[in-house]
Amino acid sequence: MAFTDTFHQLFSNAPGAAGINSRVAGRNISFVRKFNKPGGILEGTPALQIGQIWNPDIKIYQSAEPVQGLLVIPDVQALYDALFAQGLSEVVTGLLLANPAAVNEIDYDDAILTATVIGPGGSWEFHASESVTVPTEDAPSVWSIPAAGFGDFKSLALERLSTLPSGVQASSYISLAGSDDFINFTGGATAVGYVDWSKDWSLGVTLVGYPQHADSKYQCLFASGNNVIMIRRGGTNQSLYIASNNTGYASQGINTWQPINDGDRVLFVHNSASHHLQYWKGQPGSPPSLIGTLSVNAANQTANDPGDDFAIGRGNGLTNYQELLHWDGGLNNFIGMSGALSTTQRNEYFESIGEEYSEATYYGDIDSWAMLGEDTYPTVTDTKGALTGGTLENGTEEDFVVIVTP
Repeated sequence: MAFTDTFHQLFSNAPGAAGINSRVAGRNISFVRKFNKPGGILEGTPALQIGQIWNPDIKIYQSAEPVQGLLVIPDVQALYDALFAQGLSEVVTGLLLANPAAVNEIDYDDAILTATVIGPGGSWEFHASESVTVPTEDAPSVWSIPAAGFGDFKSLALERLSTLPSGVQASSYISLAGSDDFINFTGGATAVGYVDWSKDWSLGVTLVGYPQHADSKYQCLFASGNNVIMIRRGGTNQSLYIASNNTGYASQGINTWQPINDGDRVLFVHNSASHHLQYWKGQPGSPPSLIGTLSVNAANQTANDPGDDFAIGRGNGLTNYQELLHWDGGLNNFIGMSGALSTTQRNEYFESIGEEYSEATYYGDIDSWAMLGEDTYPTVTDTKGALTGGTLENGTEEDFVVIVTP
């Protein structure tokens, strides 16, 4: 779930809070600012300011022992890290987290960026400065940013403060109409084993828009040869299905129904030893959820029929009981890997929202990265090179959609 959909633990049995516990609704948190206490008791110790939209801000200080008049916890950094991991966006590394849903307006030019926050938080100002070499807080809500790096800071801040899930880490995407268009790679899948029930692999993609249909039909997300990974449409909820005969008929599913939302990243991880296919999903910037684990049955193992081709969104063109629909919706940033991402890599895949994929720690381990929509139409390039001959089939140039950023 998104950060705003849940409560978040601020402290448990805190020594400065008479042993009580406290949770705050994510929808009420606007920012988290880390600083050092400027004076008085505990001067210089780490502290956090939790900005709230509808309530007074909370200030928490670091101390292993109770301090009269102050709310204290043993480890301020641990709380900061936890709130970051739970979905807040980091604007200034190690110092400032923000909830994009609480940002009301962003104004900027080549020397200043101002973000207005909903509620009593006021606004934050970030100035380009020749007098600093690292981001420096001049006063609460006022920051100096090294002039040489201000352009990069501004671009990253706009991404992290804007609630545009389809635009993260991409400048374009490919829009599929669900009629007869799909993304196809003519070669390379055999070597990396994608959608082969006898191999280990991971496949991930970001979904840009997802029209809801309550017709219980199957639509293809990934395919190789006659092996397919499908999403079955159930109105506001959808479920994972697979088959080895390029059809939704007599397919196998997990019968776990969860909504797919605009901007969701999905990741499928197959283990050939256990025959388990894991289905992970989450919004960018948030930890992923394991939606379910499908045990590939004996029938699909026996009928296993992958090819050297690999397709995204390819239906089978039939209209009878064997119908398998083309994908309806946008897609960007496809990744593929022979094997499984580690837990750390998987979390990074879902939680990063500003870094380039090529800067990710897992980039050296993956075998495929196709940005989708950023080539010259109709070409689709696997930047890592495992898949070859990539094109958008039966589409138009307008299906390569440029993302408009703030």
